[in-house]
Amino acid sequence: MAVPPSSSPRPLRAAPPPVSRGGIGLAQGRYGLRGNLELVLCDDQDGLWVLWFNSDPQDTSPEPGGPPPGEWSGALRFATGRRYDEVGVLQSRHGPHHLELLARSGDTTHRLRWSPEQAFTAEHPPPGAPARAIGTTETANGTLWTGVLAKDGRPRLLRADASAYPRLTWADDTPAAGLPADERWTAMALAAGPGTDAGAGAGTDAEADAERPAVVLVGDREGIFLSPTGETHPLPAAALAAAVTADDGVRLYLWSEGPWLEVLAPGSPGGTRRLPLPGSGEVTALAATPLSHEPDGTDLVVRRGGHLWHLRDTGREDAATAAELTSRLTPAPGNGPHSVHRG
Repeated sequence: MAVPPSSSPRPLRAAPPPVSRGGIGLAQGRYGLRGNLELVLCDDQDGLWVLWFNSDPQDTSPEPGGPPPGEWSGALRFATGRRYDEVGVLQSRHGPHHLELLARSGDTTHRLRWSPEQAFTAEHPPPGAPARAIGTTETANGTLWTGVLAKDGRPRLLRADASAYPRLTWADDTPAAGLPADERWTAMALAAGPGTDAGAGAGTDAEADAERPAVVLVGDREGIFLSPTGETHPLPAAALAAAVTADDGVRLYLWSEGPWLEVLAPGSPGGTRRLPLPGSGEVTALAATPLSHEPDGTDLVVRRGGHLWHLRDTGREDAATAAELTSRLTPAPGNGPHSVHRG
């Protein structure tokens, strides 16, 4: 006689994320009902890991074996064969909807691309001297930008011609003034300025005239912010920085040494506020992305004391949320064991 199925749901499969090191990359993608988050980690020994966060509404049914709404997926390892120190990821308009990754191994920069047809592939990297830090972003009309902080403290800003995408042709577009070289710079971040999508295709005159992104440079004594329009603003000393595009400008998240992040919008009225951090210990990685479905919302991932934390900043200190990042998956089809992470 057939046994009726149990009415009680099977428990979620859960696991902490893989052990990681170095920088992390975070972006809101275009998949899912509201745009899932894409998180890229540098493995402690070899390659990169990618996870995604299910941003669908809570009443949405998840795919079997995937994360329910409000949870992180398992991790998939890729780009093995070298040990990485830093990584950035963005959801590109090109492809369409391909993911662009910029990763640093030692002082060498690597470019990778994700597409639905080929998954992750290695692409020709942007030129540049040996780097100590990198950054990447895409402005509203689809122009891809890379920032390279050379080992001697000299920053460069590179603009890509994407008319033959996925092949990119890079040109140096470093402002003549406003980006001073300083051996004390330790981190670099880029963010597209606020704007509307020009709707222009790659290779058009609109792309050539694209607004530069904002550039952030920080060090242990001071920092500097160069706006898309060329204005410079001093920043406090910081070890880590993340920059996101907001409706009223560019919002920065800086960490120096306290149990909080300094949040500020250079050139905008209002002072600095503090976003409390969960956990304890030193912060060793920081990444942030704006949320298209939540005005003024920013999601962040922070590594503190060896643990990864997922934070949501709503702009109000009393409404910020934080949770330790954990992969949680619905039961997979079949009866055999299924690991949470692959690779």
